[in-house]
Amino acid sequence: MNPGRQLRRARRRLMFLSLRTLLRTVGFTRARTLGSWLGELQFRLASRQRGRLQRDVALALGRSPDDPSVPVLLREAYRVNNGALLEIMSMFDRRQSEDELVARCELDGLEHLRAAMAGGRGAILLATHMGNALLATIRLAQAGWHVSVVYREARMMSAGFFQSGLEQYGIQGILANGGIRAYGQMLGALKKGRIVFVMMDQGVKQAEDGLMQRFLGKDMPMPAGPAQLARASRSPALPLVMTAAAPVWRFTIEPPVPLGGGSLESDVELLARLTENQVLRSPQFWSWHHRRWGKLPMARSRSSAPPGADARS
Repeated sequence: MNPGRQLRRARRRLMFLSLRTLLRTVGFTRARTLGSWLGELQFRLASRQRGRLQRDVALALGRSPDDPSVPVLLREAYRVNNGALLEIMSMFDRRQSEDELVARCELDGLEHLRAAMAGGRGAILLATHMGNALLATIRLAQAGWHVSVVYREARMMSAGFFQSGLEQYGIQGILANGGIRAYGQMLGALKKGRIVFVMMDQGVKQAEDGLMQRFLGKDMPMPAGPAQLARASRSPALPLVMTAAAPVWRFTIEPPVPLGGGSLESDVELLARLTENQVLRSPQFWSWHHRRWGKLPMARSRSSAPPGADARS
């Protein structure tokens, strides 16, 4: 490992330990407020990142670069998602009251999930990086549903942090980095009639691990895993959509997406367009500053811009 990478890892590790210490001091009830404040600080101080993102977000939404609505929604995205991140860290670092966690999340569309689960093949919940969607899984688990969460180890966090955090709430964690073993665990969970929660946005790190798609104005490898999982298991895949951030997180489970009728490529494209439309409906909730979208250049051609890209929040 080169010295530069070692330094970056050490810096991320120090940041994680510092945040964990701070969260233990302020407590879970203030974690989201602290994260929101830190998001505000990051938005104001990271001027170079902010300038690049404002330009890219404006293009992705079909707005002019100097549109005053763009920095407003981007600032809100920093506050919402940094608040969600610290809330997740706090609730996984130490077990919190499940009643308190459930009170922080409202979940609509349960009738769609019940109907999907009646088929006996489990169900796939397709989530995005919008707010604290993991609260929805805790709400489902407390209500008696068997839930499995597919996750990736965050580079700044301790190994096993998410796994142990999920298990303390009775939720099975499946490490996506496990390759074929992880895929087998997902299929096994669905076969047992479990709900499998998986992220479908932000792309993948290695191009060979996904299929290239135009996503919010950028050409990037989008994960084929969710579509492949639905095709192999013949389990219904239902989008989990964030609709509000205050006074509590609010999510809606939408009806199943029609997957498996064509090729894998067409299913991946369908999910990319579905995710894109969710972001366009509520751009102030999506994590634009996530590294896997933010670091990529905008595509040169705008001919395939998503329909409705000029929709405003």
